[in-house]
Amino acid sequence: MFNKIAVVSCAAVSLVIGISVFTSQTLFSSDVAHSQSNSSIGKDQIKQWIQAQSKEKNHYFEHLAFQEVNIDHDVDVEIAATLTGGTNIGSFFIFDKQKNEEYKLITERKWKIDNLTVQEPVTVMQDKKIYQTVYRSGGTGAHTETVVLWHLDDNGNFVEAWEHPMKEISTFQDEYYAKISTFHIDGDYLYDFSTEYKRPLDSTITPQFKHTTTMYKFNGTLFESAE
Repeated sequence: MFNKIAVVSCAAVSLVIGISVFTSQTLFSSDVAHSQSNSSIGKDQIKQWIQAQSKEKNHYFEHLAFQEVNIDHDVDVEIAATLTGGTNIGSFFIFDKQKNEEYKLITERKWKIDNLTVQEPVTVMQDKKIYQTVYRSGGTGAHTETVVLWHLDDNGNFVEAWEHPMKEISTFQDEYYAKISTFHIDGDYLYDFSTEYKRPLDSTITPQFKHTTTMYKFNGTLFESAE
């Protein structure tokens, strides 16, 4: 478990709260996945690829979204696609064009993604294009929105460089818990700012807040603890 540094400065606390609210509004506001409207590859073709190459065989294709984007550094574009089903049911795929001009499934994750946006990386670090994806999970009385920073390595492998819950809401044993986070990348460093609190459901007392900051450093592949 990563060590955490308590944020004691009032100015820093205000900044964390402000940034957290802004992040929750901008990252998680859309419930509609975007599809590629001017694509040379159609949805029927992508459905065939998924059916032929996916590990799962029971997919629902009513809500298929995809984008063509050059994720790595070669001249060919990759295909990023999502399928969304129930409340927290979904899949994420990346297809890479091979030398024989066929597309191969190189990434498959059980992620419920409401808003597929991979047109541009969030940053480029040590010649790695870093992309951001947010997915939803949870069950009865719990809801989590998690961010993943990822890239393709020099061999075309999908690498999850950093994964962290950005929003956690839960109700358990008459207690309400909430945690909101955001992050900032500066050079090779990533800073995670979190604000959390919990309180009894029947209490009108203002809950006590806890603010923490955690620092990570990019090692060329992953963001690892720098504390």
